[in-house]
Formats: sequence, C-alpha cells, structure tokens
Amino acid sequence: MRLTARELNRATLTRQLLLGRQALDVVEAVRRLVALQAQHAASPYLALWNRLAEFDPADLDAAFADRKVVKATLLRITLHAVHADPRR
Repeated sequence: MRLTARELNRATLTRQLLLGRQALDVVEAVRRLVALQAQHAASPYLALWNRLAEFDPADLDAAFADRKVVKATLLRITLHAVHADPRR
C-alpha cells in the first residue's frame, strides 16, 4: 500500500493522538503513546492535556500513585512516563 506524504502525515498524527482530542482514559492513552517525555514535572500533564478530551490532572496523579503509569529512565537517559504493564 502506497501512501502520499499527506496520508502518512495524517496517519502519524492520528497514531500520536494529535489530530484531535480523544475520549480515552489516562492509562490507555499512555499505553497507546508508548512513552511520554517526563524530564520536567509538567511535561506528561501537558502532553495529555493536548491529546485527551476530558483530561483531569488528578487522573494522571492517581495512575502514578497506583503504579499503572511509572516514570523511568528508558530512552537516551531521559525520564519518560510509561504504562506499567510490559505485556500491554
């Protein structure tokens, strides 16, 4: 299947949840995105606010507290927020 540059652009933005805010919960959004840059405390909150229709920062706080989302140094010694279940 061949994609035009525009189709590839749209597919990439859709995969990154950047074409429009989605109705997903925080944990599912983080799982789909694989990793959110979290070097600065506000970064994952801003990233999700831009992607989720009903984002509440308390939901991300709860996901961290429940260890459904964790922060870890994963890629190039940068702190990322990721889904905690490696099987998903």
